[in-house]
Amino acid sequence: MVREPSVAAIDVIAALDTAVAEVAAAPDGAQWIRAVSIIDSDDLAVAAQPVTDAVLLVGVSGDEVVDWLRGLADPGHAAHRPVLILTKAADPRFGVAAAAASVAVVIVDDRARWDRVLATVQGVLDRGVDDDASAELAPGVDVDLIGLVGLVAHGTGGLVSIEDATSARVLAYSPSRGEADDLRVQTILGRAGPPGYLDLLRQWGVFDAIRRGGEVVDVPEHPEQAMRRRLVVGVHSGSGRHLGSIWVQEGAGPLTDDASDVLRGAAAIAARILTREMQAPSTEGQLVQRLFGAHGGIDASSAGAYLRWPVDDPVAVIGIAPVGGDESRQGEVMTAVGGALRLHASAFATTALTTVLDGRAYLLLPAVRSTALIRWTRGLVTRFDGDPILAGAVLRAAVVMPLAGLAEVSTGRVEVDRVLSATASDTESARVTTLAESRTAVLLGEILAVLSQRDDLTDPRLTTLVDYDVEHDGDLVPSVAAYLAAHGNVRNAARTLGVHANTLRYRIDRAQQLSELRFDDADDRLLTEIGLAIRARSTRRD
Repeated sequence: MVREPSVAAIDVIAALDTAVAEVAAAPDGAQWIRAVSIIDSDDLAVAAQPVTDAVLLVGVSGDEVVDWLRGLADPGHAAHRPVLILTKAADPRFGVAAAAASVAVVIVDDRARWDRVLATVQGVLDRGVDDDASAELAPGVDVDLIGLVGLVAHGTGGLVSIEDATSARVLAYSPSRGEADDLRVQTILGRAGPPGYLDLLRQWGVFDAIRRGGEVVDVPEHPEQAMRRRLVVGVHSGSGRHLGSIWVQEGAGPLTDDASDVLRGAAAIAARILTREMQAPSTEGQLVQRLFGAHGGIDASSAGAYLRWPVDDPVAVIGIAPVGGDESRQGEVMTAVGGALRLHASAFATTALTTVLDGRAYLLLPAVRSTALIRWTRGLVTRFDGDPILAGAVLRAAVVMPLAGLAEVSTGRVEVDRVLSATASDTESARVTTLAESRTAVLLGEILAVLSQRDDLTDPRLTTLVDYDVEHDGDLVPSVAAYLAAHGNVRNAARTLGVHANTLRYRIDRAQQLSELRFDDADDRLLTEIGLAIRARSTRRD
């Protein structure tokens, strides 16, 4: 039996740290949080709907919050009251309305990213312990990231934060105590720090040093930017993989004399923790991955019982992958964007499940009307356009629905993977598509992949043309490709190539003489087009 986490509401608020702009209605000390969910305006319109103990009101106005609180004050709605409401709206009526409903209300800083807030609350629940509890660990007792930041804060006298390898996500941080400078505040809120100061860090080689690892960098204070002194060290695995970084900002008092030594030790511990966490995700996270077919899969009935999801209800599977940008960083990019995808999926359907596997994100949603789901997915992937977190890439999605139930989720993942793989290099195709819409691209891509593995099926006549072009700096291959793509229309093909029609006729005749292919023969044309497609596929891959 899996224990359901339970954390005091005041501890959840404390964990949010600088993301809290105001506590409009404080919680009772005896109130506990067991689960968190996202609610939007449409959800509030559903009368007396059951909610979790903590709710994030995303895109909800102050008037809507007040009306909802007043409705919750009705004794008949007692079973549907949350313990804690988190909202970016602010209204002087919150205090009275919340008191009448016996609900705590926290106003979140408008600059905070909702996915960061959700991840923080869920992280507290997953630990099921007070943020400060691990700071008193006895020697020899294992420690997690939260415990580690407490130990480092105690050992250095500063404000500690641990960031992931992309520097886009704070994994853990110590209480700010009102001493955080703007860089720390913005980072915890999920925003980029002050551009001018970040440029200075780059000029000083701080980020390069973090990626190299090993050395503790002493970053001096910068009064003009209102930045305090800080120390930072990169975290790397035993194999040299960059896992993240640990930052210590000087607070009201100076850092300890041995703060650098403390950081070096902390980097070694953090490397073990992060490596362990990557290898052993949470129980629910691992179960969701297995539902999508990873780690050997799982029985649908078992997954449904744990996740409280009806086993036979129709579902939809969405696969999301980055296209373009730095391909070597696509795995990091999808891990970094995973929290935001979870946020938006949960806002669309509170039961949504998300995971990231092999550089792609997968969403499991209840099956709804296909047009509505496609429209929402299109808005989801375009929402991230231009976001620095994507490092120049854009997101593309594939949708498979309806599937008969949880037992078909892994099959759905295979199908969306087929679509994403087939359209990965096609920057002109739709950002959101289905297997039915992409059937030609999928089947042709898979056929070409099989043929490309068979050297004995390579046509030596096409190889002759390729070799001729290399030796004579010719253009026979692209000329043949354009000619066939234009269905033998010389003028259209010549216009595409930007040459005179007579020049193209000469090249086509020369290609037929050298290769002995006959482009007036349907079989020769088909075989040549297949060979050219395989060659183009190989060139893109290289």
